[in-house]
Amino acid sequence: MNQDSIDKFILHVWVWFTIRFLFLNCWDILLLPPILLLLDGFHEINTKKHEKQLGDGDPEAKGHTTEEDSKFQERYKHTISLDRLIEKLMEDEKERILKAKKSFRENC
Repeated sequence: MNQDSIDKFILHVWVWFTIRFLFLNCWDILLLPPILLLLDGFHEINTKKHEKQLGDGDPEAKGHTTEEDSKFQERYKHTISLDRLIEKLMEDEKERILKAKKSFRENC
């Protein structure tokens, strides 16, 4: 079962028990929490199993890059060059300040 069908199934069970509680009897409210806990446990097991599986749905598992990955890598390259530029400007500014301090001390 995929994620959407499990979510819909849990929602339908919850609605069904709610309607039965409102209109028919009160015993269903006692059965609702265990059933929902069982469904939730099944849902967690299913999602953990999907996280471990690498396959056709995951192009990175095959070594292919997606369009989003290439856009991210392109942005990342620009970020690296901007970071280097900022570091260089900061170093230049520090050197300028140190030179100014040194010349100020010599003048005093």
